[in-house]
Amino acid sequence: MTSLPKAREPFKFYTQIHIPELTGLKASNLQELLDIIKTVPGSVIYYHTHRFLQQHQYLSPEPPNDFAYWITGIIGEAELGEALYSIDTIQYTTIRELRDEIIRTIENT
Repeated sequence: MTSLPKAREPFKFYTQIHIPELTGLKASNLQELLDIIKTVPGSVIYYHTHRFLQQHQYLSPEPPNDFAYWITGIIGEAELGEALYSIDTIQYTTIRELRDEIIRTIENT
């Protein structure tokens, strides 16, 4: 077997693209959102809690998450939205821990 030629310089990625997969799931109230959060794959939780950080890390040291934004802006639950905004999404080592904190926050507010 012949060996492949070695590059003079390493390959560098200068950009990336993320293509989310649509689930078709929609919530029209807080209970529906809570039920969906409890059952969706962890990748959905990750997307809705880290998307802003990945896209706009230069704008805010502690990014908001989509759940807090929706609950505050669409449902009009400012107190609950503030509680969700205050969750430091990057302190959790697993998506399961983050999901459990979101559920706990919604159920206890």
